[in-house]
Amino acid sequence: MVEEVLEKYPNDVRVVIKNFPLSSHKQANKAALYALAAERQGKYYEMYKRIFADYRSLRTNEDLPLQYAQELGLDIDQLHADMKDPALQDRITRETKQLRSSGMRTAVPKFLINGKEPKGRSIGAWSSIIDEALKK
Repeated sequence: MVEEVLEKYPNDVRVVIKNFPLSSHKQANKAALYALAAERQGKYYEMYKRIFADYRSLRTNEDLPLQYAQELGLDIDQLHADMKDPALQDRITRETKQLRSSGMRTAVPKFLINGKEPKGRSIGAWSSIIDEALKK
């Protein structure tokens, strides 16, 4: 649905993705590190989409994103080096704390539009909030 919103509002909507790896998914933090390391090579969104599309497979193969990285043409040595950079884990920790301290329920994925959580996940629900914001 995010793709639909971006298509409908190509000049008015910006997507910001923040990390909130669930502790109940042991591989989630490592997957977030893979995505952030891919970002350094300009492929964050592509890696993110592949990880989320097949997140159940991560439970049995936490290094599945390595396969995605190869398919995306990433420099694997650089990817490994970037994953060890403490700045990436610091970012994950900071973004996790941000959601926890927001007072919102922490179910993910979470979508906010101008800081408001839409009631429902339909293009109509999201469009009404976006249209209202655009009127201001």
